[in-house]
Amino acid sequence: MKTKIIVLGISLATLNAWAVSAEENAPAEQPISVTATGETGGSLTVPSNDVAREIINQTPGGVSLVEGSDIENRLYMSYEDSLAMVPGVSAKKRYGEEVRLSIRGSGLSRGYHMRGIKLTQDGIPFNLADGGGDFQELDPFITQRIEVFKGGNALQYGGTTLGGAVNTVSKTGRSNPGFEINLLGGSYDTYRGNLQAGHATDKYDVFGSLSGTTSHGFREHDDMETLRFSGNAGIRLTDRLETRFYFTGNHVDQQLPGSVSRYDALHDPKPADPSAVATDWGRDIRSLRFANKTSLQFNDDELLDVGVFYNHKDLWHPITPFAGILDHQSQDYGAFANVSGNTDIAGHANRYRIGVIGQFGKNDADVYANVGGQPGAQTSDTLQEASDLVIYGENAFYATPELALITGAQLTRAERKLTDYLNPTQNDSKTYNSVNPKLGVMYEPDDNLQFFANVSYSNEAPTFIELTQSGLSGFTPVESQKAWTAEIGSRGTHGRFGWDVALYRAWLKDEMLQYTTGPGIPASTFNADRTVHQGLELGFDVLLASDLFGGGGSLTWRNSYTWSDFFFDDDAQYGDNDIPGIAAHFYQAEVRYDHNDVWYVAPGIEASSSAYVDFMNTVKAPGYMLLNLSAGYNVNENVTLYLDARNLLDTNYITTFSTIISNTGNTNVYYPGEGRRAFVGLRAKF
Repeated sequence: MKTKIIVLGISLATLNAWAVSAEENAPAEQPISVTATGETGGSLTVPSNDVAREIINQTPGGVSLVEGSDIENRLYMSYEDSLAMVPGVSAKKRYGEEVRLSIRGSGLSRGYHMRGIKLTQDGIPFNLADGGGDFQELDPFITQRIEVFKGGNALQYGGTTLGGAVNTVSKTGRSNPGFEINLLGGSYDTYRGNLQAGHATDKYDVFGSLSGTTSHGFREHDDMETLRFSGNAGIRLTDRLETRFYFTGNHVDQQLPGSVSRYDALHDPKPADPSAVATDWGRDIRSLRFANKTSLQFNDDELLDVGVFYNHKDLWHPITPFAGILDHQSQDYGAFANVSGNTDIAGHANRYRIGVIGQFGKNDADVYANVGGQPGAQTSDTLQEASDLVIYGENAFYATPELALITGAQLTRAERKLTDYLNPTQNDSKTYNSVNPKLGVMYEPDDNLQFFANVSYSNEAPTFIELTQSGLSGFTPVESQKAWTAEIGSRGTHGRFGWDVALYRAWLKDEMLQYTTGPGIPASTFNADRTVHQGLELGFDVLLASDLFGGGGSLTWRNSYTWSDFFFDDDAQYGDNDIPGIAAHFYQAEVRYDHNDVWYVAPGIEASSSAYVDFMNTVKAPGYMLLNLSAGYNVNENVTLYLDARNLLDTNYITTFSTIISNTGNTNVYYPGEGRRAFVGLRAKF
């Protein structure tokens, strides 16, 4: 058994002790009001960023909030860009807008798409009902903020997984009134355009955004074209009642270059897998999303949110000759409701939230032989039906004005059903039930200082990818993944310093792990016996200097460090080996000089240690360090020009990979990182 966590625990305790001694006593922060109507740019259905930050910081665990203004003057193609400085989040680009997203080792060895994280947009489920998901339907230009809830801290979004939840909140006519044009161009013949507009009156507000992207990509057979429309309209029926309608449409065409050998990734990164070209691998999506959210404020301390949603997606997905061409039409729909507020119990403040989320989905999944990129004979015709029901409650009781005791729980029920029209012997169904408790504590001696700790349980049901592995009759006997997670941490500010730190350890049973068995063959999934995930998530900012050169110039140092230690616990086959998939150490930093809000320049680095690729721990993807640079100039209060340059030294490196059993057999599992590239952009508001 490994004991590295003891050293880090001592380090965290030292940091907390320093922070306590550094702060002066001040009145403790009281439970916040749910009222959002009076906030600038906010409303009942979509609170402002300031209100959202106040709410999220009441979570006794690892959370982060990224404002849209922090990323709007940068290249933003995927979560790799927007979540780059969020500790504990690993977002590594495979190609195009596809990333390998993992939080605290969630879906650690999933070599494609995503599992283990609840994705939501405006609090509305974005994943498929079985828990699988990808990212191509999210338009970065509509981002008002991104909220990250790690692990059991995602209880209110129905998150039942190890990774937690990522919620992208859209702009509205109140948060972003007026017209805005965004243009970007640069390396690999990449061009992006966006036109958005918002308008608000006392009763109504409306926002719409139209975006288009075209790019040839860094690698061969990596072309991408997208067209997206997103809009929402809000109606204040009364001062205490508001409803908002959402609509999103997507047209996405993405070629897939595939993975290559370790040598090619490091020495000749641009060519695609020859099979990807010969059989025209791609991932094309046509989707529509409709939703409504209605918020009723009973009084200054109670808020009811209810909503419904419907998602339709057509997926055309030619991949390997073994897997064929996937032709899927999916429909997901559901409803949600939650009540939150503050009350008084025997003279003590008390904050609560109770809710339910139900999601149901049907996927008409056809598969055809891939004959040179064209459909051949049909090889599979199935209907995949899934449902996910989560009932949750959370309560924070303030034993003193500074000390809150948090209790919470989820009741979950996940159902999976497969109907095989070509081979009825494959028909199967399974139900997964779980009770997921949570206990936590938060101590706030000061408005600018918090300490927290929590223990939570998660139970993650498998998706259809895990359940429908080929060669078996009915479902593959994959069990749900269970985990107990404990974490402690602190966040706050003191003078020129700001920090957000969390130390966690998760004890897992039946972790779902995957390995690539051969070229063109989808990964196989197995349940490990007992595994451990532990790590440190540290973000800290330092204002190095202010009022430089007598012109209001400032120099800020931003840092994000993640230590990840994931390993088998006395496994019969792998002993105490490290679980492959993610580097143990990952660090990003940026030093930014702002000159009187007129111009800025910000050099930065991205550094990663090596990472095991195989479960036998015999081969690693090498570590790397990249040098980046961003800069911007405000022509006036409405027009901004910016530059974003990446990998200035043109380093060859491996960004991510699929895991394998050992360094024998198929080893073409590596995705090369992109070379030197630069992009310039224009943002104009009217």
